[in-house]
Amino acid sequence: MKTIAVVVVNWNAGDYLDKCLSSLDRQTFPPSRVIVVDNASADGLAKTQARFPKTEFILLKENTGFASANNLAIKRASDCEWVALLNPDAFADPDWLKHLAEATDRNPDYSFFGSRMTGYPETELLDGTGDVYHVSGLAWRRHHGRRPDESANKPGEVFAPCAAAALYRRDIFLQAGGFDESYFCYFEDVDLAFRLRLQGHRCLYVPNAVVAHAGSASLG
Repeated sequence: MKTIAVVVVNWNAGDYLDKCLSSLDRQTFPPSRVIVVDNASADGLAKTQARFPKTEFILLKENTGFASANNLAIKRASDCEWVALLNPDAFADPDWLKHLAEATDRNPDYSFFGSRMTGYPETELLDGTGDVYHVSGLAWRRHHGRRPDESANKPGEVFAPCAAAALYRRDIFLQAGGFDESYFCYFEDVDLAFRLRLQGHRCLYVPNAVVAHAGSASLG
């Protein structure tokens, strides 16, 4: 059976984190592990830890950033072939992980995968369908703030997944050096994708792997 660890990096997400973890509890393809790395949140996690006893919590003493915290958890998930990243303000549909896992079986030429992210609480507009990298050096989320069109409803290759809801083969993530921790919390996913693509790896957008993403819930 395919082994997938889901990593959630938290910083003062409050009730969003509970909603995120509840969505993982409802997955029709249960993750092998759920690891929450908390970047020294000030809002406390005792109640959340009590509500989710099967979830592993790594409590850091300082805010090390999104990139560093993910790298830490992924290195620890040595018993899993794949790692899925999910932001604490992203809420996965019950079949989210199932559709990503099925995509890896159907598309062996791809090594990392992106999700369909809708807005939250208004879900009729898209939050993103993968990341675009432009020849000018700019990067942005494809379809951000737009209504779904034909390209948003079809699987296809994208430059990168948004790391708010992404799946990576663990070995290629580590071989590429993981996230560059100097990015701290933005564009680390685009940078990693650039390095993975230079090594010959490809990213597939999976339109039926859906999460609702509040976006910047902690940072504002």
